[in-house]
Amino acid sequence: MPFQFNQATVCPACPYGTCVEDRRVNRVRGRNTDFRLKQSVAMQCTFGDFMPGTDNDPDPTRTFGEYLGQFRSNAHGALSVLYGAGFAFSGSALAKVEGDVFELMEAGAIWNAFAAWNKFMDGLPWPSKVFTTPNGTVATPSRKAAILKLPRGYDTTRLFKSEVRTRIQAHEQALKLRGMELGLSSPDIVGIRIPDPMPPEFAPFLDPLPNLGEQARLILEKTHEKLEGTLEGRSFLFAIAVKRTTRSDRLYQPLFEANVLKYLIEEVLRGAAFRFHVHMGSFEGADVEGHYNAASLVSLMRGGEPTKAVTSTYLAERPVECAQTILNDLPLFPL
Repeated sequence: MPFQFNQATVCPACPYGTCVEDRRVNRVRGRNTDFRLKQSVAMQCTFGDFMPGTDNDPDPTRTFGEYLGQFRSNAHGALSVLYGAGFAFSGSALAKVEGDVFELMEAGAIWNAFAAWNKFMDGLPWPSKVFTTPNGTVATPSRKAAILKLPRGYDTTRLFKSEVRTRIQAHEQALKLRGMELGLSSPDIVGIRIPDPMPPEFAPFLDPLPNLGEQARLILEKTHEKLEGTLEGRSFLFAIAVKRTTRSDRLYQPLFEANVLKYLIEEVLRGAAFRFHVHMGSFEGADVEGHYNAASLVSLMRGGEPTKAVTSTYLAERPVECAQTILNDLPLFPL
């Protein structure tokens, strides 16, 4: 399915079913939703032929706004064709779907950028024309990396081997016996080291994803399940909190996640230095950069030169640029 298509021709016999669910009779409990947009189907219609911001994208320099604008136009067109003019998706329901698509586009672009990195680490020529080789890169098979997109509310500790997770559980139990808890949370994306030699379950990270259709979307959203119980304490390289819009009351969530993860990985697990990034589609409406000048509590406890809890705050305008800025970080890790 092309990025732009004629809804009047395609939608009545959509090859993926339909992206519109009529809820006027079977109402969503507690909501007045007339029509619900089926995210997976709508993504196949708009992004089924390419991965935004990567090598097979006809225009990889497009902004998130351009991709989402076409996604929105396709969805509204389908609704109009199937049910007639005058109907619309509720603003809040469409905004949630667009937030999920925003995050998937960024994760997909980073996945493909890292696939290029991993091929280069194996001694092959740099395979991408869209992404560039980071300055200072030294090719060695032991420095492959990958990203995992994590679901909301996911217990990140499930990724660790049992002996590592036991250390975390012992730490949590000691706090619970005193009526406290650390309050673990899950970032949207984590970057990990690929073990050397590479186990077979890590093989998918060597190849780029072709699009954001159903099969590739499931790879992005489900791969973390295949790696549960396999990671060492030093496996985590970085995390990214992805937010399409800015709400001042939610700015502290990434700051909390950054401090908790840095304490957990660097202190409890004695892992390597950990980087935490915040990528936002907009800085409007709040003092984003001011909030994220906060110091890392772990660095303050150690003494010496303090560091920020949030390593970088990035205005995410294009998937290709988001992926490149994370790619550029990889040579900074000494191990």
